[in-house]
Amino acid sequence: MQIQEVTTPAHWRIFHQVPHYIYANDPHWIAPLEGDIDKIFSPASNKAFEEGKAEIWVLLDAAGKGIGRISAFIDGRRNAKIGREDGGIGFFECVNDDEAAKLLFDTAEAYLAAEGISMIHAPINFGERDKFWGLLTKGWYPPLYHEYYHPQYYQRFFNARNYQPQEQVFTFGGKVENLAFERLTQISGRVRERYNIQSRVINLRDLRTEGDHMATVYNSAFANMPHFKPLEGEQIYKMLKMMKPVMDPNLTCISFAGDEPVGFCALMPDINRSLKFAKGKLSWWKMPRFLYNLKYSGQPNIVKGVAFGIHADYQRRGVFSEMVDFLTTVGDGYNLKTYKELGLATIRGGNYAMLKSSTAALNVFVERVHLSFVKILDDTPYEPYGSSDVSQVPMGEVPEEGIYPKG
Repeated sequence: MQIQEVTTPAHWRIFHQVPHYIYANDPHWIAPLEGDIDKIFSPASNKAFEEGKAEIWVLLDAAGKGIGRISAFIDGRRNAKIGREDGGIGFFECVNDDEAAKLLFDTAEAYLAAEGISMIHAPINFGERDKFWGLLTKGWYPPLYHEYYHPQYYQRFFNARNYQPQEQVFTFGGKVENLAFERLTQISGRVRERYNIQSRVINLRDLRTEGDHMATVYNSAFANMPHFKPLEGEQIYKMLKMMKPVMDPNLTCISFAGDEPVGFCALMPDINRSLKFAKGKLSWWKMPRFLYNLKYSGQPNIVKGVAFGIHADYQRRGVFSEMVDFLTTVGDGYNLKTYKELGLATIRGGNYAMLKSSTAALNVFVERVHLSFVKILDDTPYEPYGSSDVSQVPMGEVPEEGIYPKG
């Protein structure tokens, strides 16, 4: 076996080929779009490169076939904010072979250690925390868009390297028909009367202003959360602009108390199952089939929670219930007629307010659990983030380990 740094187009082809080899016989896996991952490792697209760096490697067998991959990265801007030298590992894939995994981890960890890193987080994204975060440890269902999916045996690799659990990342699932409609109506009525809260759908013609509103709420709502990094309206505007082709404006709303934004709820149709046929490559000539699948595939229409936020001054006042109630009634009940299932991703185990609001207002349950891990390289003190009991979460349909290739 041989480690190869990814530096050429040929190496990138191997990098993208590895998961197709690993998951060839796994019916649940859906290939992430290669273009999405390429942007993460492009300095032109990822602002983390402005004060950070990244390296990527693939593992080749004796015949030159890619059997593993890994990336290591450093977000200098985030490190300056937290006053600590942290590094990350992500986009790890490997055949079911302990020696192969060891070679990949040895390489990535040695790179980070040489850069003076004291703490390694894995498996995470190089950039924002709303995608590709954590190791799948429960709930082997088809992943939502931008959600990591892993074989069960990957956890053995992390345990062998002395990685410790740091943070839970939940994906909630549920049926739209099971929403607590009566309770939502009662709460929203009180909220609108008591606090003069009113919601409206997002204005697709002025996404820049809408981005400013969302940034105001976000920066207040999450200022005290671990790893908080403030967002600018321009950043959210760019994300909204990128999402616009597949957005349903009836699924995103912003709440106001008078003229002040106090909450937002951003949902979108989950596109992952409609993308499965593309096998990670959404060429222009595949777009008609993708759009057809999105509307007429015959599978349940899943609405994915992208982002939620409630201004700190209005938390625990029922604003979340008010927004959900608004989304269920907008357009003469359009959303209830169009979507059948809910998928709420990247909800942290320590975000107790959101966990309580989601379960009470939406009647959803934890469907998948991802865990991010940390490895300490020196004597840096470490405390895991707040967590929730998920002992009753079912494992889901765990694929047989024998379907994955060995080294």
